[in-house]
Amino acid sequence: MTKQNRERAYKHFRDLEANYEALPHLNKGMTATTVLRARAKASADALLKRNPELESVKEPVEEAKLKGKK
Repeated sequence: MTKQNRERAYKHFRDLEANYEALPHLNKGMTATTVLRARAKASADALLKRNPELESVKEPVEEAKLKGKK
């Protein structure tokens, strides 16, 4: 992955972790809100562990929530 793709993936996973809400008919199994948020957190943490330079890309969760609600 290029640096830009790693940053984009990291931001995407953190955004999912903070803002994902499943539709009522999809809120079960692998698409449940809690399951998907946990998987997104694990993926983002794994990316951060492999690529410590992504620490500078890290956004606070509060900012991500505000961006998602606009």
